[in-house]
Amino acid sequence: MREGAGERPRDAGRRLGAGIHHYGWVPAFCLWVAFVWGRSLVRGPESSLESSRVVAVVAPILNALGIAGEAGMGFAVRKAAHFLEYAVLGALGVPAFLWPARDGRRPRWLGPLVVALVPVVDETIQLFVPGREASPRDVLIDLCGAAVGTLVAALVSRRRGAERPAEGAARR
Repeated sequence: MREGAGERPRDAGRRLGAGIHHYGWVPAFCLWVAFVWGRSLVRGPESSLESSRVVAVVAPILNALGIAGEAGMGFAVRKAAHFLEYAVLGALGVPAFLWPARDGRRPRWLGPLVVALVPVVDETIQLFVPGREASPRDVLIDLCGAAVGTLVAALVSRRRGAERPAEGAARR
């Protein structure tokens, strides 16, 4: 018989690590969204200056990767920032939305929908900020980052879940 077969959804959720303590991830997720959207409210010139500062620090790494020129480096830094911001968002979305969904308290599609809407709102915000522009390409980069973050968090969660029963069995 398959592990977990015949369990009530509530019991299966507990076995997989879904419990009330995971609801603490929802505020972390919301704070990260506020951070990301706050970054989108930075006016164009200030945002470019921040990117230039990062480029100055990581220029040797970018050169080693074959990325040269100020414009190319600035582009790489901005797009990497998009990807990384949303990788964190995706990773926070797993415990905030997917773990509780496993025990039937929330539909499984809610988390991915929320995570997918964040970059759309993010780019919409930029339509109203002087010196910024919205980009469908950035939405795609953001969604790829979120997918990678979600995948990494889910794999870590699965690995932890696989280790927990062995620990529990050793105690018995």
